[in-house]
Amino acid sequence: MSVTKHRPAKVKATVLCSRNDKVLLVRRKGAKWRFPGGQIASGEAPVVAAARELWNELSLHCPGLNAVGTLEVGNVFHHIYMTVLPDNCCFALGKGIIACKWVCWDELSATMLKPTAAALFARDLPGLVHNA
Repeated sequence: MSVTKHRPAKVKATVLCSRNDKVLLVRRKGAKWRFPGGQIASGEAPVVAAARELWNELSLHCPGLNAVGTLEVGNVFHHIYMTVLPDNCCFALGKGIIACKWVCWDELSATMLKPTAAALFARDLPGLVHNA
């Protein structure tokens, strides 16, 4: 008799930073582009994790994080947040992030993204954001 081990789902906070119909992407060394965010610590509120990850990855303090929804991709449950950053917003790369860039929503493609981010994108993130 074979025993199937159940892997508990990971829980992450994913932040869509937008400005002028563009979304901010970040990249680690040797990896594809992704949306800012990361794992939620045990007992941590998802919105607190989202704010922490923005600070750790980009030195951004965003008091206006709006919950957009939740999506499950594989064994990862994503709490999706959105914030609109002003044109004069400054950020600094941190926590392993080597680059960031703004991409128009209509120019964003799954092939440029890390597989998890591509799977989120395939779930109509632009529709979620524009309807939020």
